Amino acid sequence: MMKGFIKRIWDWLIERLNSIRRDRLYHFIAGLIIAAFFCITLKMGVWCFVPVVFAGFIKEFIDQWRGQDFDWVDFAATLAGGLLIALFVL
Repeated sequence: MMKGFIKRIWDWLIERLNSIRRDRLYHFIAGLIIAAFFCITLKMGVWCFVPVVFAGFIKEFIDQWRGQDFDWVDFAATLAGGLLIALFVL
């Protein structure tokens, strides 16, 4: 009984993860790495989120400069990665 329930939850989770565009996942991971870098090397604490905001904005600004649209969802994915690290710091 419990085994089937856990399998359904696992399958649902894997389905959700597979539905995320790979580009958005890269933005999320980039936010994680940037925040972790500034948190660990510069001991910025919760302020490690600030460089993530700048990096995400600059990336989307460069995309717009190249003729693509400013993708707010990609920007939010970058921020979400940084926010996760900032929450761990708290």
